[in-house]
This record gives sequence, structure tokens and C-alpha cells, in this order.
Amino acid sequence: MEKTALKTVAPVLAILAGCMWGSVGFFVRSLGALGFSNMTIVECRLGGAAIMMGIFLLLYDKKLLKIKPKDSWCFIGTGVVGMVMLNFFYNAAIRMTSLSLAAILLATAPIFVIFLARLIFGEKITRLKIVAFSVAFGGCVLVSGIFNSGSAFSFLGLAIGLAAGFFYALYSVFSRFAINKGYHSLTINLYSFIFATLVGAFFCDFPMIGAELAKAPLSLGAFLFFHALIASTAPYILFTFSLNYMDIGRASILVSSEAVMATILGLLLYREIPSLLSIIGIVLVLAALALLSKPPKRIFPQKEAA
Repeated sequence: MEKTALKTVAPVLAILAGCMWGSVGFFVRSLGALGFSNMTIVECRLGGAAIMMGIFLLLYDKKLLKIKPKDSWCFIGTGVVGMVMLNFFYNAAIRMTSLSLAAILLATAPIFVIFLARLIFGEKITRLKIVAFSVAFGGCVLVSGIFNSGSAFSFLGLAIGLAAGFFYALYSVFSRFAINKGYHSLTINLYSFIFATLVGAFFCDFPMIGAELAKAPLSLGAFLFFHALIASTAPYILFTFSLNYMDIGRASILVSSEAVMATILGLLLYREIPSLLSIIGIVLVLAALALLSKPPKRIFPQKEAA
């Protein structure tokens, strides 16, 4: 009974994770205004999340800090491949193409997830997944505003943007490997943050961080704390936890709520009024989320009955 309830809640957690990731733009714009580079911003997020998660697990359950050295490849996958590479290619795509096109290319992640899950884990590609993804992706296209921009793009920029979506998908795949080995979602996230932070340190401007903190230690310190908590720690925990109770193809589509939240925050914080097409896109994404959020028994009746 309890497991059934968790299966019902899991889609909500994935959607909530997407909404939190949708707030990343607010933090990036604010830190970018101070002169922080993209990789420095990423390092602040992931480094802060690693420290936060480490302290929490020390107080909550020290047993969750233990991993087998032979399983380190799972966490290198989620941290370095899934987190660092995603941000590297996504930032590059933003420089080479329009923001709207980069967002659309990142939204291709569920396509990669669905087919990778089929090849690696044998998950079925159901008609529900195809329909829901098509609706959600179409909504993301409209929300992005690409039809209003008319921006040109290079084929290299297109390839780099698709690479961002691919590495985004690989985070889900490596997380599934770790889950299948019996690791707790908190353990997975901690070591993902640690490995990502170690690699990201080579591209971070630490002197700038120190200089800015010296100017406003309390306000900037608090901002960096919430940046790590809301834009990294909490959503990764929620998303990884949801993978325990649903397949990765479905979960990856549910986090399309990220595009909707980003649009809403743009309207509320920066007065970026969405067009009619953007509003239609929001409705389509919400419709896809509602479709995938139905209780498992109603979605997969034959599987549940078996």
C-alpha cells in the first residue's frame, strides 16, 4: 500500500524537480551581472550542493556516505558526464545559437532517454510515452518563442545543442545504474556533486568568488546558499528519488515543467510577457504532465495486474 502511494507521488516529485530547475535562469542572470563566468556559476551550484549534502548526511545517516570503490564509475557518470558535460555543451550552445533554440535542443533529452532505456534496461517504448513526449516537446518549442525570433543557427551549434540533450539524458541512465546497485538517492546525489565539483574546479574563477564575497559576505553568501539548494540540491534529490518508483523515460518527460516554470519566472521577475504561442505551449506541456501523472494502475493496467 505504501509502495503504491509512493508510485503515485513520484510523478509529482519529478515535476517539482523540473520547476526548481526552471529557476536556474534567475540565479544565472544575477551572478552573471556580477561578472561570474558560466563555469564559475556551475561550480558554485555544484560545490555548494556537495558541501550541503555532505553535512546533511553526516547528521542524518553516516551509512549513506559509504560506496564501493568499484561502483565509482556510476557517480563519475552522473557527476562528470551527466552534470558537468551537460552544462559545458549547453553553455556553448547558448553562445553559438539563440537561447530559444538551445532550450529546444536541451529538451530533446527524453528522446535519448527513451531509446537508451530501451537498449540498456529493456524499458518498453509505449504509445503513451511517444504521445506524451510529442505533446511536451511541441509545447517546449512554442514556449521557447523560436517562431518569434527568426534567429539563424550553425550546424555546429545544432550538434552541440543536441549533445547537451544527450548528456542530460545520460544523467538519468547512470542514476538508474546506481539505483539498481542499491544506492540511496541521497548517496547518488552526494557523490555526483563531489565528482562534478572536482572536475569543475579546473574551470572556476575562485579569486573572483572570494573578491565578491568580501564585498558582501552576508547577502552574496545567502544567495549562493539558496542557489545551490533550490537550483541543484533539492531538484536532483527529488528527481533521483522519483526514479525509484517510475521508469526513466517517463520521469525525463515530466521534468519538462522546467520550461514552463522558466517562462512564468520570466514574466513575474523580468516582465517577459509570453506570446499567444507561448501560452499555448504552456497548456500543451501541462497536458502532457497531467497525462503522465496518472496513477500507475491506470497507465499500465496489464503490468500492474501481472
